[in-house]
Amino acid sequence: MKTRKRGRDALAIVRKYFPKVQQVADSNVGLTVAVSQKDGKYALPGNPSQCALARACRRTKAADGAIIGLTYSYVIQGKKATRFKTSEGVSREIVSFDRHKDFAAGSYRLSPVSQSNRLGTDRGVSTHPKNGTTKPRPQIHRTVRVREV
Repeated sequence: MKTRKRGRDALAIVRKYFPKVQQVADSNVGLTVAVSQKDGKYALPGNPSQCALARACRRTKAADGAIIGLTYSYVIQGKKATRFKTSEGVSREIVSFDRHKDFAAGSYRLSPVSQSNRLGTDRGVSTHPKNGTTKPRPQIHRTVRVREV
């Protein structure tokens, strides 16, 4: 069943960096974090838990830790992780940072997760009449030289 798998995957991702986390939940509200030049200076490229935005989350006491990915981000508070949707602006800064160690200072927003992408949401069965036919999958471009969460 897809719904259980998605929740287990999220917990496994978080536990790789923060083993004591017991629960992952989706956010209902967004989070704005101010990143300073100092955060970018001491951050580590390619490391989702030590990037400039994750350091800013810890510095501002918004969280005990953070995992910042290209699509989803996790903010850890004690034994609970809250999942956010990573905005396009943050994703572009992550690519720039991982490639060139350049994270511009400023305010960045982590958005709430939409209703259709929440953990535990059943995606249902396709009702398309041609479901089951085999078509070659299109080639998908993956951004290279950036972190993988």
